[in-house]
Amino acid sequence: MASVLSRRAARALQTRLYSAAARQETVDTRQGILTPLAPQVTKLPNGVTVASIENYSPVSRIAVVAKAGSRYEDGDNLGVSHCMRVASGLSTDSSTAFKITRSIEQAGGELSCSATREYMFYRIDCLRGNLDLAGQTLKQVTTAPAFKPWELADIQRYLSLELETMKSQPNVRVFDLLHKAAFRSTLGNSMYAPEFMVGKYSTEQLLHFMKSHFSTGRLALVGVGVDHDDLCAQAKKINPFASAEVASDKAKYSGGEIRVETGGNLTYAAMAVEGPSLAGQELLHAAVLQNIMGMGPTIKYTSGSATSKLTGSVIKATNQPFAINCINANYTDNGLFGFFAVAQPREIEKVLRAAFGLFASVAKSGVDEADVARAKQQLKAQISMHRECGDSVLYDLGEQALGSQEVLTTADLVKYVESINTSDVNNVAKKLIGGKPSMAAVGNLSRTPYADDLVQ
Repeated sequence: MASVLSRRAARALQTRLYSAAARQETVDTRQGILTPLAPQVTKLPNGVTVASIENYSPVSRIAVVAKAGSRYEDGDNLGVSHCMRVASGLSTDSSTAFKITRSIEQAGGELSCSATREYMFYRIDCLRGNLDLAGQTLKQVTTAPAFKPWELADIQRYLSLELETMKSQPNVRVFDLLHKAAFRSTLGNSMYAPEFMVGKYSTEQLLHFMKSHFSTGRLALVGVGVDHDDLCAQAKKINPFASAEVASDKAKYSGGEIRVETGGNLTYAAMAVEGPSLAGQELLHAAVLQNIMGMGPTIKYTSGSATSKLTGSVIKATNQPFAINCINANYTDNGLFGFFAVAQPREIEKVLRAAFGLFASVAKSGVDEADVARAKQQLKAQISMHRECGDSVLYDLGEQALGSQEVLTTADLVKYVESINTSDVNNVAKKLIGGKPSMAAVGNLSRTPYADDLVQ
C-alpha cells in the first residue's frame, strides 16, 4: 500500500501538468490514417472555458470541471464537496435520477463524479454519436440540480461508508492528515466529510455551495475524442450561475504534526516540507529530485535500491520489511515535498531517521550528474507514458484549462526537462529540504518519534 500512495502522490504532479503532444492533424492518403489534433482551448462569452484533444477515438470522454474542491470549504460547510460527489446522480430540475440513469445506460455511457482538493469533475464517457445526450446531462447535473431533501437524506449513508473505507486504508489517511498538518485550512481541508456532519447536509447548503463555485469563470468543459467545434456548441448551452464573490485565500504553509493511534502491526508515517506550486519555476526540478530520491521499484519483485536513494539508505538501517517513497504533491499556489514510509512499529524509528538523514545529506552535499541524468530519463518516460491514458489527459485538460487557460505540450515539457542540469537540482534540494517539516502518522505509534526528535 505504501507504493500505491507514493505513486498516487507522484501522479499529483503529472495529472496537473502533463498533457498531450501538440501534433497538427495530418492524413496519410496512402493508408488513411488520422493523427491526433493539437490541444485546443477556447474561452466562450458565457464564461465557460472549452479545451479538447481530438484523437479520433470511438469513445468520447467529456467533463464539466469546476473550481470547487475541498480547499474552498469553510467551517460552516466542511465536507460539502464530498457530499456533492455522492449526490452527483440525483434528480435535477428537469429529470429524475431514474431518467438520468436510464438515459445514460441506454446510450452505453457512464456518468461519474470525482474531485481533488481544488477541482470537481462531472464526467461522462460515451460513444461519439451520443455527445448531445452527454452534454445535456452534464448541463443538468452541474447547473440545475434539485437536491431533493428525501434523496439527499437517503444518500448520506454513503458518506459513512466512504469514511470507514478511508479509515481502513492508512496510506490514504496519513496523506490526508499530512495536508492538514501542513496547511491547516485551504489545502489542509480533508477531502472527506467529518463524521459530525454526516446526515446534516441540507438542500440549501449544497445549492449555496454550487451557486457560489459553479459560476461564471469557474467552469470548463473538456473533452478527449471529440471535435472541438462540437464541444464548443455544447458549452454554449451551459448557463453558469452568476459570478459570486468567493473567498480564495492563498494556501499558506504552516507546518505541524498530527498523530492518530489505531494500534495494529504497522506504522504509517509521512514527512514533508513546503514544495513548489504548479506555477513555480522549480516544479520540474523537484520532479527530477523526486525520481532521484526514489518513487518505488521500477522492476517487479525488486527492492529498487539500485535507483532509489531512500531505499538504499534505509536498507542499511534495518533488515526488516519496509516501504518508502518520495512524495511530491503540487497545487496551484503551493505544494508538499517529502517521503512516506511504512514499517513495523519497532523498526519505524530506524526507517524515519535514515530517510531524514538522507534528505539532510542531499541538501548539504547535493547529487551527482549520473543521478540527475537517470532521473531526467525517468521523468521524460513518465511524461510520455502519461499521454497514453485518456483518463489522465482528460483530468489534465480540465485543470490546465481552469488553472492557466492554456495546455502545455509533452514536447515542451520534455524539452524543459532536458535543459535541467545538476546545479538546478541541487539548488532546489537545498531550498526545499531546509524548510520546516510537517508530519503525520497513523497506526501503532508506540515507538514512532515526533518530528522535532528527528530534526535534532
